[in-house]
Amino acid sequence: MPEDHEDKWLATCTILTTSATDTLGHIHERSPVIIPEDWHEDWLDAKTTDKNTVRELLDALPEPHLLPYEVSDRVNSVRNNGPELIEPVPS
Repeated sequence: MPEDHEDKWLATCTILTTSATDTLGHIHERSPVIIPEDWHEDWLDAKTTDKNTVRELLDALPEPHLLPYEVSDRVNSVRNNGPELIEPVPS
């Protein structure tokens, strides 16, 4: 199949996680891998397939600076969905 054939590529989504070493580490042992916006082009380059190059990209990522906050326990059920689920719980 030619490289530019419409069926050559399948658009998918993957959530990468890594060991939590930031402020979220006390909440959960895993943390999302957050790709800085100015790195998106490198990360989305379909020509980057070499495992060593991908490892170098992963190893070079800066540690995320996330601010944890409490949300409603409604997030515990897959039946609930909506933007209100990420709103902070009032103190």
